[in-house]
Amino acid sequence: MALIISSHITKMAIPISASTLLNASQHDKAMLIDIYELLDKLFARNRNQHRRSHWWKSLHAFRKQFALLLSEMETGKKSERPAKIEARLRYWDEKCVHVWYCQFSQLIAVGPFAMLGLVMMASVARLCRITGITTAYEEIASADIQGVLSANDELSMSSEFGGVIDEEAEWDEGVVIARED
Repeated sequence: MALIISSHITKMAIPISASTLLNASQHDKAMLIDIYELLDKLFARNRNQHRRSHWWKSLHAFRKQFALLLSEMETGKKSERPAKIEARLRYWDEKCVHVWYCQFSQLIAVGPFAMLGLVMMASVARLCRITGITTAYEEIASADIQGVLSANDELSMSSEFGGVIDEEAEWDEGVVIARED
């Protein structure tokens, strides 16, 4: 995998395909529609109060991109669907999901509208899980965790059985110094 280095974040190019979304269960597809309906209601109910807030643009973009994805899943030629969906998911992974996450997490940190931020972050997370965006990240994290756990096991074994393993090695015990009374 190629590494793309930006200002402070090192990001790996993650393979994303439309097959995860196209082969999703009916339950997952129904969940996508439920999430969109929830976002649509949040958008309609809170537009007047929050339309000038910095995170509102992210909610608007999230809702719009989500609607475009749903329409691409249902309309158009079947042969063109996977390419369009894959392009959209790659765009989301490269440009959108991180912005949405940051904006909605800031909303949680503010306090008065933390519940609204939690709902939106959960919606982004669930959407990313269903579309398969987070699958590659989970595999990377799992490999990292396995590395940490194996290193931890080696450290605990060396501390527990260090004397047994290194019996043949000579230990420098230092020089005895007599006390002066």
